[in-house]
Amino acid sequence: MKRVKEIMTTNVPHVNSSATVLEAAVAMNRGGWSGIAVVDEDEKVVGLLTARRLLREFFALNKKPDEVKVSQVMGPFYRTSPDVSAREAARKILAYRVSRLGVFEGEEFLGWISLTDLTRELGKRRLIRVLMSHEEPENQEFLCSNCRGAFMEKITNDDGDILRWQCPKCKYAL
Repeated sequence: MKRVKEIMTTNVPHVNSSATVLEAAVAMNRGGWSGIAVVDEDEKVVGLLTARRLLREFFALNKKPDEVKVSQVMGPFYRTSPDVSAREAARKILAYRVSRLGVFEGEEFLGWISLTDLTRELGKRRLIRVLMSHEEPENQEFLCSNCRGAFMEKITNDDGDILRWQCPKCKYAL
């Protein structure tokens, strides 16, 4: 089975976190994208904005799109490694209930792997079988929703039970 690095999308659109929702929506519409990576002033990926997130988060604010910053409605960017299998990426997508995962090597953003990429690689029937298997992914990694400056770490007890997820940078915990 192919690895994520062989089938991922590398030409990912991005928008600055200080941009307005209107600017992000225009960029997404212009490119025909259902999602867009969100970067900070240093061009570091800090989140993700999807059409689904706009429906859930933005419209609830009842404001004009040029009055809301992307940073106010963006979500975390769940991550995976470029070396995991397409099957493992599909499992993570199912477990996180998202349409795409950020592909990171350390802290470097390389692109994303989406349901579209997986469908193109595995075919619909095989992807459905993988998604229906309901196996949990090995590692759950996602950006801190508080500072967006680090990936949350799993904190466990001596028995291996997960106690919480905590940001190593700002100490925010879930």
